[in-house]
Amino acid sequence: MLLGHRTDCKSTSGEKPDHLTEPMPPMACPGQAAASDCQGAVQLYEIEVFDFLSYEHVHLPFNEGYLRVLRAAYPGDRISFRGVREHIERLAAHTTDLANIKFLPCKSFETPFGVSHHNPVAGRWAARQCLNVVAKATAGRRIRLTALLGFNASLLGVMSHGWPGLRSAPLHMILHGQLGEAMVWRSRNPLIRAADFISQLRRPLPRSARIVALELGVKETIVEVAPTISPAVVTLEHPILRSEWAHHSPAMGTGRLKIGFVGHARRVKGFEVFVQLASSCSREDIEFHAIGHSSPETDHLDTTALARRPSKIPLPREEYVQALGQLDLVCLPVDGRAYESTGSGTVSDAVAALKPMIVFRNRTMEAIFARYGAIGWLVDNRDDLFALVRTFDPTEFARQRSIWIDNLKAIRKARSPEALAKSYAAAVSFSE
Repeated sequence: MLLGHRTDCKSTSGEKPDHLTEPMPPMACPGQAAASDCQGAVQLYEIEVFDFLSYEHVHLPFNEGYLRVLRAAYPGDRISFRGVREHIERLAAHTTDLANIKFLPCKSFETPFGVSHHNPVAGRWAARQCLNVVAKATAGRRIRLTALLGFNASLLGVMSHGWPGLRSAPLHMILHGQLGEAMVWRSRNPLIRAADFISQLRRPLPRSARIVALELGVKETIVEVAPTISPAVVTLEHPILRSEWAHHSPAMGTGRLKIGFVGHARRVKGFEVFVQLASSCSREDIEFHAIGHSSPETDHLDTTALARRPSKIPLPREEYVQALGQLDLVCLPVDGRAYESTGSGTVSDAVAALKPMIVFRNRTMEAIFARYGAIGWLVDNRDDLFALVRTFDPTEFARQRSIWIDNLKAIRKARSPEALAKSYAAAVSFSE
């Protein structure tokens, strides 16, 4: 049996580095610690983090960033992270500099007999197994915070129902792309629809539970869908890892302008529109690159107009970041229905690399522009995008580029884990 499918979440010994299985010695609680109630080693709090949905490299940069936010906010707390073995092995390797974090393998969210997680009976059964893991991990412990990194409809329903009887400590449920997917598609089956993500979101949350949005503007979208939970939604801007920051503002190349689509080549992310843009562009001074993993949704498209095509296998993170660094502009013609309710890791990657963007206008991007200033072009639709590229003026781009890069630097500084720690600690305290 694979360790990643164990249900008891017990660590192993003898076959993994200490960082993966054994906690490091607890840190002393310094005077400047963000945790106001930290009272020395004998009174340490514990933070329990669970990810039942991620596998291998999925959400790896965010999960690392989140752990760094927690460590900066609570230097003296013990942190445990539970997830499937393949994921925590990768995560542990990226966080060896963080003290007092223990990584423990546990079973993922898995429905019986391969039934779809949209099936409410199978989904709730799988979610209850996850709740049992959480209950065992937190029983009898001095818990400051329990965090669920990603949740679907079944996890939201079961955790919301079961949490009040389980713990009084705050429960933070991190929202990734599940609401965005639900905004694009909902089942017509009334039984499935009654238990789907949007229906679960409209139900009351326990007093100590919070939904954590990962981008500006997402809370407003959630509140439109579920007005009654407005007080229970907090925003943690997507952390940007310092290890992936570009060390300088790369100068524009002297050759062709490189416009890139970045990330998974799905239709909802706008890959089909990007391919159409490349195919329709007759300019010799512009070339189009797709950096990321291909998708069955778009494998049928003719991509001969692209200078670089999506990879048939997931790109190693280092190769992905390096390729992103070679671009001049990032183009993200994303579906607004999905990305008004989703924090985009691709946007964070572009910010880290100091790459100006051409993005379809949506609530989240408008909120970013309003807070930090312009970081490229907002376009209203496909026709506006095509017209912008067709009439692209390199001189005007060069003039605005330095301003945009200054704003990108401001964003990534504000979204470093260390900068986010103080406001997130305040959100945790408010949840208590």
